[in-house]
Amino acid sequence: MVIAKKGMIYFQNKPIQNEFTYRSQIGYLPQIALFPSNLTVLELFQMVKDLRGRTDISETELVQLFELEPFLKKKLGNLSGGTKQKVNLVSCFMFDPECYILDEPTAGLDPLALTQFKYLLLREKNRGKQIIITSHIMSLVEEFSDEIVFLMDGRIYYQGAIQDLENQFGQKGLESSIAAIMTKNREKVYSNPGKKMIFKPEFQKI
Repeated sequence: MVIAKKGMIYFQNKPIQNEFTYRSQIGYLPQIALFPSNLTVLELFQMVKDLRGRTDISETELVQLFELEPFLKKKLGNLSGGTKQKVNLVSCFMFDPECYILDEPTAGLDPLALTQFKYLLLREKNRGKQIIITSHIMSLVEEFSDEIVFLMDGRIYYQGAIQDLENQFGQKGLESSIAAIMTKNREKVYSNPGKKMIFKPEFQKI
């Protein structure tokens, strides 16, 4: 709904300005899904199908994967956060798009649901789908990403392979490497009576 004033965005090598048909090839997962609380899970799936104009799609496989059968006729307002996230995942993946944009996809998932999600993510990746994940969970990023972009305060501090990042900062693991970037580019200032104390943690290669 926001019209860009500068810059260009391309999808499948075509600019998307003044276009909307490309959206049918994108599956979007918001971090917090604000579902209508008075709808049941089944009614939500049907509403999303109607909005997309794809009533031929079946969500059965994904419902079974995330074990949502007992909740299909329950109202969304009565579901737990974790169950809502499973519903969120089904509504995102059910249309088999070419590209997925996932914002904090593991939020609220229990260990079993997380394992099921990772299986789904790996399956789609192996099918050649483009997957963009925004996450603070470095273990998830490290496990699945071919390329990372580290953003801080709206600025790109690193873009490339994880191994190259580790080599650049002499760290082992993505989490330590990201922490090294943050330490290099941001000082944490703490107030002390009469003076300021600068906290600069040091990271060593393990």
